[in-house]
Amino acid sequence: MKKNIFKSAFAALAVSALAVSASAVSAFAGPAAGQAYDPGTLDVASSTVKPTLTLDQKVIELADIGTPVTINLTVNGAEGKYAPTGLHIQYDSRLTLVKRDGEFAEKGAAGKQLGYTEEYDTANSFFVTTMADDNKGRDGVLWIMDFQVPADAKPGDKYPIEIAYQSRKNNEDLFTNVKKDNEGLLMQAWTFMNGIEQGYIAIAGTTTTTTSTTTTTTTTTTSGTTSTTAAAGSTTTSTSRTAKTTAKATTTKKATTTTKKGDSPKTGVAGAGVAAAGLAVAVATAFALRKKED
Repeated sequence: MKKNIFKSAFAALAVSALAVSASAVSAFAGPAAGQAYDPGTLDVASSTVKPTLTLDQKVIELADIGTPVTINLTVNGAEGKYAPTGLHIQYDSRLTLVKRDGEFAEKGAAGKQLGYTEEYDTANSFFVTTMADDNKGRDGVLWIMDFQVPADAKPGDKYPIEIAYQSRKNNEDLFTNVKKDNEGLLMQAWTFMNGIEQGYIAIAGTTTTTTSTTTTTTTTTTSGTTSTTAAAGSTTTSTSRTAKTTAKATTTKKATTTTKKGDSPKTGVAGAGVAAAGLAVAVATAFALRKKED
């Protein structure tokens, strides 16, 4: 009986820790940029397929700004569930898109069995699509693109690269199945409302900012006047001392603050430490119960 109590407490906390870890991982995803997706009457949370579309987050050294940076768009959680897609990719206007074999983006392994098109959208965005006669889209890299960082980039600079949802008559964004049935529409709504991890290119490095605080101290010394009066026929002596004001030199204290501006890719799992701490408490409690039983 004592062993069963201990095992039950341990198992319950282990399951709780895994649940916290899973929710922390998915917390990195969010809605697409651009227009807000309108799901209509769909119950988006009920979607059985909940993909994530992720753009790379790259941090490069200042010495590497002359080399184009490759950014991948990766699909996860939709293996064999999609074919028709339409995505607007927009990027910081300071970046320069470097075409791959004359194309805005190159199709990756996840779209190997999908047809595709691409077209110019604006000065800093383009539109890519895929299609097929069956749901042949796979998990993995769907699109590969290259960007050039400006020559005057500085440590700490960051250049966003985003999936921006657009609903237009001639090029509406999609991520659904061939039938575009309820499952496909739910998957699409989930993706654009909850399943986007935006990307960026950042320049590594730190900047140092120095601030000065000036304090002035003033000391004032005042001497009074002494007067001595003698009797009639004697001499009267009057001594006067001039008030003096002495100002001490200004003192300047410098405070140096070092701020790291270079963003780096997210690592670790938020909330995992809380789960681990809870597990430790549960184990200690179980031991206490066991001792009491004995």
